[in-house]
Amino acid sequence: MTKRVLYDTNVLLDVVLSRTPFVDASAAALDLVARGSVVGFVAGHTVTTIAYLVQREKGRKKAHEALVHLLSKLKVASTTDAGVRLALAMNLDDIEDAVCVASALEAGCSVIVTRNPAHFRRAKLPAVLPEALLAADSEDGE
Repeated sequence: MTKRVLYDTNVLLDVVLSRTPFVDASAAALDLVARGSVVGFVAGHTVTTIAYLVQREKGRKKAHEALVHLLSKLKVASTTDAGVRLALAMNLDDIEDAVCVASALEAGCSVIVTRNPAHFRRAKLPAVLPEALLAADSEDGE
């Protein structure tokens, strides 16, 4: 069975906004979806966050194009009533991170890829840097 991975907002923004020095590792981690190594997910609320931030920086047309491109690769992990309630019950410092965890759990993901794994240290599933996902994929491919 292919690993199911939720990509955190910061990793996707690295790619969409070409944020150095993070863009290379984040893009390579996202490319694992296109290669079929993982099934990629994005939390539903992350889509609107990306739309807002990209539109503010690059305009509505670029934001729309970026989302269409991302969603051609990624599935949307639902943000449900039960998930939000689960997130509120989690012992995480940031509600947005907790909602990501709940969405990942509901989608059957086994890992979250983020540039801030410390934010998820008390989560019910592991959170890793893009580089760690790439390393794990290399080990699996050997």
